[in-house]
Amino acid sequence: MTVLQQYIAKTILASTLLVLLVLLGLYTFMDFITELDDLGKGQYQLGDIAAYILLSMPKRIYELLPIAALLGSVLGLGNLASQSELVAMRAAGVSVAQINKAVMIVAISLMVIAVFIGEVLRPPAEQKAREIQSVAQTGTVGSRSDHGFWTRDGLHFNHIERILPDGRFAGISIYEFDEKNRLRIITKAKEAQYEGDSWTLSDVIQSTIDEQGVQVRSVSHARWKSQLNPGMVNIVVVPPEFLPVWGLMEYVSYLKNNHQAVERYQMAFWMKIMMPLSSAVMVFLAVPFIFGPLRSAPVGGRILAGALVGIGFHLFNQSFQQFGLVFGILPWLAAAFPTFAFAGLGFYMMKRVH
Repeated sequence: MTVLQQYIAKTILASTLLVLLVLLGLYTFMDFITELDDLGKGQYQLGDIAAYILLSMPKRIYELLPIAALLGSVLGLGNLASQSELVAMRAAGVSVAQINKAVMIVAISLMVIAVFIGEVLRPPAEQKAREIQSVAQTGTVGSRSDHGFWTRDGLHFNHIERILPDGRFAGISIYEFDEKNRLRIITKAKEAQYEGDSWTLSDVIQSTIDEQGVQVRSVSHARWKSQLNPGMVNIVVVPPEFLPVWGLMEYVSYLKNNHQAVERYQMAFWMKIMMPLSSAVMVFLAVPFIFGPLRSAPVGGRILAGALVGIGFHLFNQSFQQFGLVFGILPWLAAAFPTFAFAGLGFYMMKRVH
């Protein structure tokens, strides 16, 4: 990489960081105002709100990175153009392709950053943020609804009322069916704790149903073998878009083995695969903005156009994802189409740059 390419890359990265900080500050303030509505709910105080917002920042950075990449690239290259530095580079024999190489270096860097935030920082931070919020407000770890949640494990259908802060289940019911879909055993336990590779149930009441009637027995403890483990519990509690790729792959396999719907989790998986590429495409789009039809426009006009394109991409991406779920479009296609459509737009605009 030449000195000029390093200079261009540093300028774009600095502008992207500036835009990201401004957007992050704006969204953080909005999140703070929203959380104030729940102030005083249970034990939810300002300290809990601050911790929740702080731990939610990786999520916000991850969501804002594509738009920040586009605006930062437009701003950085726009500043170079407004100070005639790009003109001087072109006069010195630097081609648009060479300038584009520097831009793509930034794009690759942002892809790496997006992967690191999305797969390393965001999942545990978001889970911890939700745990702090739920424990402060209700005293338990959040679940899918006020009535607990259901899971399927082969011929077993399990209902869990609450997840305690230490990972134990409270109020668990296990309904076991035979191969003819007849209910055979109902097991209810006060608590369940994961030990080794199975769950230990306490205060168990089990009802066995057969042709002779119903037999009820109660024991203090019992072992329960299940594919459901604490890692799976986090997946059930936390929305799929906040999970790491390997967690989604594991849970998709679990759902397929139990013949359950997997489309929502497959969509989340492919969206996470495409997100780093989306950031790179947004950076790539900045070059035609500077050398194309907007080369004579003021910096403010370029930023406005970049913001409109970034917002348009975000809305189109989210809408097409939901469209794919509703109409049964292949998850990988629904997740990839918006990104490749905007990439095609970028290549078309680049061909018009002279």
